Amino acid sequence: MRLFVGIPIPADIAEDLYPIARAMRGLDAQTPKNMHLTLKFIGNVDNGLTAAVIDDVLHHTRFTPFDLQIAGLGMFGTARKARILWAGVQPQPLLTQLAHRVEAALFRCDDISNQLDRRKFAPHITLGRNRSASRAAVGQAVVDHAGLPSRSFRVETFCLYQSISTGEGPVYQVMAHYGAGITRRPAASEKPSVSDVDAFADIDFTVGSER
Repeated sequence: MRLFVGIPIPADIAEDLYPIARAMRGLDAQTPKNMHLTLKFIGNVDNGLTAAVIDDVLHHTRFTPFDLQIAGLGMFGTARKARILWAGVQPQPLLTQLAHRVEAALFRCDDISNQLDRRKFAPHITLGRNRSASRAAVGQAVVDHAGLPSRSFRVETFCLYQSISTGEGPVYQVMAHYGAGITRRPAASEKPSVSDVDAFADIDFTVGSER
């Protein structure tokens, strides 16, 4: 199974962002349902026990709710090819603090600490992944949407996601929510009468996918 931790994007904002990448030929647009802001990519995890340990440390990660504001577009890539078109967010110290706390919690999981990405946190919302669009075309989209209406939303929870490969592209399934006032609860495919470790073991985590 392939896991990451992120913040879900509200449906109305995701629906507004979706047409930007959808309109570009050669770009695989991120569906509104899949849109999120990654706090930490975990990668492949082999068994339900490890997932349960991850769930436990995330459950004990505390943070202060905050407002997050969408701010402009950008792209990742090389001088020759744009790889990802993304929407940015205004600087928010509480977001950075949350990302650092999630990272610190995950580094306490011995089974995954060596595989965690150590790159500096760069908050963004992926809108599309480039297949064949020219760098100039993606760059023009960034310019054309420079006046993107600024939208803000309240962040009171973050999630543990599983990336599942399908014939129509990856699907990001929420396994658990975390935040103030949220009690531990089983994921949709778990049985409520079993322990956390057994519950994670009951989920089929055999399919990997790209984030």
